[in-house]
Amino acid sequence: MESLASYYPLLIEPVNIAAAVAVIIVIAAAVVLRSRKPWLARIQRKPLLTVNETEFFRRLQRALPSYQVFPQVSFGALLTDDGKLSEKARWSIRGKFDRKIADFVICERGSLKVVALIELDDRTHDASADRQRDAITKAAGYQTFRFQSKQKPTEAEIAALFQHAKAWVSV
Repeated sequence: MESLASYYPLLIEPVNIAAAVAVIIVIAAAVVLRSRKPWLARIQRKPLLTVNETEFFRRLQRALPSYQVFPQVSFGALLTDDGKLSEKARWSIRGKFDRKIADFVICERGSLKVVALIELDDRTHDASADRQRDAITKAAGYQTFRFQSKQKPTEAEIAALFQHAKAWVSV
């Protein structure tokens, strides 16, 4: 009967081959992964507002000193369903507005009650989509003002528009 030691050289060779294959696989995987960045490495900062929106934001702040002006507010922060529907129906309704953003929200300074929404439209805006957005916010009782990006109102025009803002606020 042969001893186990006589089979030892035969066992080492397959182990060495398996180890070499494993090393090659690890190196290949490292090369592939190094060439592809994980999705988190693709994330970058971006400005909250464009230069044009920043200028208009400051104009709104100067024109409306007794109000708070909030830029880039999610419709999800402004709208909800009435709570009387099934969960599936509620999510269906929410899906119609949850990815939409209001350019600017004007609120009463003390209560933060929404007085109006302001949209700054440029050449990329679609009139039909804008009407649909406005219908959604109107259904919740919000007044929306749309201004053309290239024909923005002056501070005096904005102040005059909001002089009677209390009347717009839904009860």
